[in-house]
Amino acid sequence: MTQTKLFSAGLLAVMFASQIVPAAAQSKLNWSLTLNETRGPIRSADLSKPLGKTAVSEILGGPTSGSDNAYLIYTRMPSGAHGPALFTLPVEHYYVVISGKMNVQIGTDKFVVGPMGGVIIPADTPHEVWNSDAEPEAHLEVITSANPSKDLSRDLMSMLKPAQPRKVENAASYVRQISVPAAADLKPGLNRQVYTNRAKGSAATVALDSTSPGSGGPKPHVHRFEQVYFMVEGETTVMYGIDNPKARKNDIVILPIGVVHTNANMTSAPERHITLLLPEPESQPFDIEFEMKGPVIFNTGAGPGPTSSR
Repeated sequence: MTQTKLFSAGLLAVMFASQIVPAAAQSKLNWSLTLNETRGPIRSADLSKPLGKTAVSEILGGPTSGSDNAYLIYTRMPSGAHGPALFTLPVEHYYVVISGKMNVQIGTDKFVVGPMGGVIIPADTPHEVWNSDAEPEAHLEVITSANPSKDLSRDLMSMLKPAQPRKVENAASYVRQISVPAAADLKPGLNRQVYTNRAKGSAATVALDSTSPGSGGPKPHVHRFEQVYFMVEGETTVMYGIDNPKARKNDIVILPIGVVHTNANMTSAPERHITLLLPEPESQPFDIEFEMKGPVIFNTGAGPGPTSSR
């Protein structure tokens, strides 16, 4: 069972103190964070607790919990709830709305983003999010950079800096809608719809993959980068090394560098998941095919090793 642990007030106090900012500004950067302590490649967002009046963010993966290259956060906001007050991060911050409507301020401009809408926040850009709608809202957040090993602190709160509104040129261009292909239009394969990537000015790839029953990803392969799936709809069977776990709606799958993997829709309904490449490589090939063979036979030194058949 997925368990969560609430960050203590004392720990937050230490984090805020290290920022050396005025007390008035510190009090506005409250962020109700919980940590998903599930181990292994698949973690489920905890939806068991009813929402109160405040936003709740759950770290599904991060530099201290399974993801070397990003903070992967699932946030739920009831009506009237607000995230941290206007702030900046030294790295990129992506939002993808899963359900409901999210309000976002970028600099001085304000927008409303619906399901499968996303927001790209460049580094050092003032921003904040809230929910002014009557219905609850949920979104996936990704905090990362082109050089996460250097740029990502193991202390997330220390990365937030209070900000003042300032005009951000072309703010509207950072709000985009992800195209969702209809089930009847799905072809064999992933039917990938790219939301942002290196060609569009981002360090990471954020895309929506959709598979029809009996279809899925490419042959087993490995990457030189971290890949993540966040399940939006249906179920996929993930090949993870020699295991084949199943991922369902609101699950996240973390695929570290070098892990043999692929995915397949073995159900009778369409499946959709958000795919992240963290960070996106600067050059191809992205996928390196990997052939799975039988058991390894070791030569222990007690005698001659197995004779080659060639």
